[in-house]
Amino acid sequence: YDPLIQDTTRQRAAIERDIEAGLEEDWFEAYFQPIVDLSSDRVVGYEALLRLEHPTKGTLPPGNIIKVAEETGAITRIGNRILEKALANLVSISKATKDDEAYIAINFSPLQFDQTLPIRLAALSSRYGIAPQRLVIEITEATLLHDNPQIRTILDEFNRFGCRVALDDFGTGYSSLSYLNRFPVDIVKIDQSFIRSLSVEEPELQHKSRMLVEGITAISHKMECSVVAEGVETEEQRDILRQFGVDRGQGYLFARPQPVSQLIKTMTEKQNRRRNSVA
Repeated sequence: YDPLIQDTTRQRAAIERDIEAGLEEDWFEAYFQPIVDLSSDRVVGYEALLRLEHPTKGTLPPGNIIKVAEETGAITRIGNRILEKALANLVSISKATKDDEAYIAINFSPLQFDQTLPIRLAALSSRYGIAPQRLVIEITEATLLHDNPQIRTILDEFNRFGCRVALDDFGTGYSSLSYLNRFPVDIVKIDQSFIRSLSVEEPELQHKSRMLVEGITAISHKMECSVVAEGVETEEQRDILRQFGVDRGQGYLFARPQPVSQLIKTMTEKQNRRRNSVA
């Protein structure tokens, strides 16, 4: 008998209950994290990130929730909820900041890729009055790994509709470069592990990481993809990324993932300070 097995079983059962209660009671939220143009420091987009706001446990991290939801099949229902909330939040923040060009990047699990997804996305974007070019579908290597013809068809439909496709965590898989050639990818997101290593004290790791980031950026641009660096936490990292020609950055240096109401307050205050300084 191993008590750890029982503990794990209890934890999983608790997560399953939280998921079902969250769907029933509307506890799931789409937090936003800004994506910033590195040449101008202007916010050009947001990534929608799943959070479960439990009334007694507080805000729960998404990792275990997503893992259990994918195993139980609840991920599709959660994904649909987050998709709709993300679009509604984009409308709210666009009105508050008077910016009708910033895009929203939404993560999709491989299990969400069924033939109805493009139609559902088109219907929702029409309902909320959001232009297709403001929608970015974020996928990981796991989605493309088996070269499923259905997934290729769905990605092509997104492309025809006018949405863009972002390849997340780039550089950590086995054959990421081939995906740029075989799939309609518009945005490459460099994994945060490379960004963290840009400014480490270990000279060899720092040197190799810088070469990798510079190389990924150059190849992506050759493939007509824009580049987003994930996990930017220091000004030194931002300056290095600028030198390498990385287009955009995302990370704690700019803002943490947060409720949209809080982000709107912060961004409108910044806009007002900027206007007052100019005046």
